[in-house]
Amino acid sequence: MFSQNTLFSLVALFFAAQPALGQILINGQIFTGALSIVDSPAPQSTLHAGSTTGIAIDISGDGHLDQAASTPNSGLATSFDSLEIYLVSYETKLNLTVSQGPGLLTQETGSTVKHLNWLIDTCVPSGDYNLTFYEGSHIDKQPYFTITPLPIAIQNTQQSGDCSNGTNTLQSFPQAQSPPAHSPWLNGNETAVSFPSTTASSAITTLSIHIFAALISIISLSSLAF
Repeated sequence: MFSQNTLFSLVALFFAAQPALGQILINGQIFTGALSIVDSPAPQSTLHAGSTTGIAIDISGDGHLDQAASTPNSGLATSFDSLEIYLVSYETKLNLTVSQGPGLLTQETGSTVKHLNWLIDTCVPSGDYNLTFYEGSHIDKQPYFTITPLPIAIQNTQQSGDCSNGTNTLQSFPQAQSPPAHSPWLNGNETAVSFPSTTASSAITTLSIHIFAALISIISLSSLAF
């Protein structure tokens, strides 16, 4: 049987081990853990359903990456394999495709920045979301899979029914990924900026409540043995 001191230490360790979400924000750009750099939208932007929002992604590493590296599976030592974007919220229970497949990387041939004019469907309810970037890449011949959530809010004063086109199963949080230690375009000493996100924090909070309740139950039962 665990001692009470051990159990209380487990509770403290549990809260200390909660994942912290952070991004590297430099001169208005979001550096993901992998190759892509998000120029827009800015984190915590408020977007409006029924309107078009511009998404811009630098795929050159601020000029460090050869243009051919943006071609999926180019075979270069450092290159993109895939880059997809989804709108995700645990608050509104929505996982909506924004960009899927190789089209984003292969469009605008010769451009170091890929642009997407995203029309936000009027079916999307108001709430807090993550514009989530899923990137497969090779860096110095090592494969990585990186998930970068960019928190935004969406306002919708005239919601038109439930979304049906482009919807996906809402995944558990946190999702498995295998990112590099830091962006290859940074030295790893930059300070990560934490952006509060209902999308992520709701999932963490729900999980925390269940696990913490279980720990408290163990403590209560254990105290009866003393």
